[in-house]
Amino acid sequence: MYDSVTIRLPGAPRGKGRHRAQLVQRAGQKPRIHSHPDQKTEIYEGALRVAAGLAMRGRPLLTGPLDCTIFAFFPIPKSWSKAKREAAIAHSLRPGVKPDWDNIAKVTDALNTVVWADDAAVVDGLVRKFYATKPELVIVVKSLDPQAARLPL
Repeated sequence: MYDSVTIRLPGAPRGKGRHRAQLVQRAGQKPRIHSHPDQKTEIYEGALRVAAGLAMRGRPLLTGPLDCTIFAFFPIPKSWSKAKREAAIAHSLRPGVKPDWDNIAKVTDALNTVVWADDAAVVDGLVRKFYATKPELVIVVKSLDPQAARLPL
């Protein structure tokens, strides 16, 4: 059987935010641009690392070619009609809302050294966005190589 892990992070899915930049000028120095990550992204990725650590339960990192499927379940707006809510729950109405699918995929950088050594090992990836009564981010990582060597933690 192939190695796999399922990571669940409760709450509305977030995408990776853009780095923030500010002009810094100290007395007697040339002005420079200081770049730092978005604080909300850092908090979200930290929570994802914790969830991934719990899902891995001390297992060795997954290696070899990996498949990463991300299910982003968004909250259903409370203002929607009953018919629209039912369509969302049945997945016949899908979210075309922010964050973009590629920004959702970028939060998997947080899984480096927790689930895999480097995200370069991911050879297949898919992001699927749905509405749900219980918003959450679900990431399923599968090894595509049954003979892949395992890395010790």
